[in-house]
Amino acid sequence: MTDDTVTLEIAAPDDWHVHLRDDEMLSAVTPYTANVFRHAVVMPNITPPVTSTQAAAAYRARVLSAAGPDARHDFTPMMVLYLNEQIVVDDLLAGAADGVVFGAKYYPAGATTNSAAGGNDLLAFRPVLEAMAGAGIPLLVHAESTDPSLDIFDREADFIEKQLLPVVEQIPELRVTVEHISTRAGLDIVKDHPQVGGSITPHHLTCDRSDLLANGMRPHLYCKPVINSREERMAIAEAATSGNPSFFFGTDSAPHPLSKKEAEKVAAGIFNAPYALEVVAELFFELGCLDRLEGFVSHHGADHYGVERSPAKIRLTRRADTEIDPPEAMFTADGTEVRIFGADAARRWAWEAVS
Repeated sequence: MTDDTVTLEIAAPDDWHVHLRDDEMLSAVTPYTANVFRHAVVMPNITPPVTSTQAAAAYRARVLSAAGPDARHDFTPMMVLYLNEQIVVDDLLAGAADGVVFGAKYYPAGATTNSAAGGNDLLAFRPVLEAMAGAGIPLLVHAESTDPSLDIFDREADFIEKQLLPVVEQIPELRVTVEHISTRAGLDIVKDHPQVGGSITPHHLTCDRSDLLANGMRPHLYCKPVINSREERMAIAEAATSGNPSFFFGTDSAPHPLSKKEAEKVAAGIFNAPYALEVVAELFFELGCLDRLEGFVSHHGADHYGVERSPAKIRLTRRADTEIDPPEAMFTADGTEVRIFGADAARRWAWEAVS
């Protein structure tokens, strides 16, 4: 074994934030998530949005049907309702009590893909949030202002200050997750409030805005919230590798057809599910923190949500060479091309189930 060959075993990982879409895209992308992740928190911003227990149950059935023959035996899609005016509190509570509904997701209207049905003021949903707090139902938040007068790189901090912080302080019993943290403002609200957790993506961990914009625009790195500065990326990487149990893995894998990524108006989203674990493993390796990888990808999210840690294990191996050539695109049944993020890390890393 050379110095570059590393093998470690960790508990089976969870993905606490993923977009699986619907129809042919759902069928194409779901196996990538179902094959490696035990739990997958499935975002509700499909068309129409998932706003009822009945719709969540139907969507879960479609996800399980699309998981494929190689899915983990314990693969569990965790269904989330889209928090808007269509939400019926009694239905939300009943769905959670029956184990169909895991949580509710708030999108600021117009912030990202399929967010037009979202809200304009998080505190306007206070009665729903208080009911969720009482029932132990978590709130997942896309923390991004839609004020067009704000610099796009400042929109996470603005939303947190003006909308999320008042909710966290006025309803302290509510378990909250700041999704896909992209700035130190997101890190700070998590660090300062024990009931708040933060999911972190592979792309926000490993890319900054120079990767997106320097030497030619790279549309396949465009996402919301947008990849921020090098300083913000370094702070996020430090938090993820610190062992702080309030930070955990959420891929925010979000596939779009090539036609929507290489367009005049680029769709926001990065499809990283096939190599997400490898990307994060390589970062932890480079920073000398592989002993903390299991906590980030397998333990912290489960602990935040009160879910049992996985007893199953996977084995990760870092190769001494990079001779393999992993695919950099995926195709749906009708031939639609979707680009995959993370092929460089996939040349280095492989994983296999061991129990």
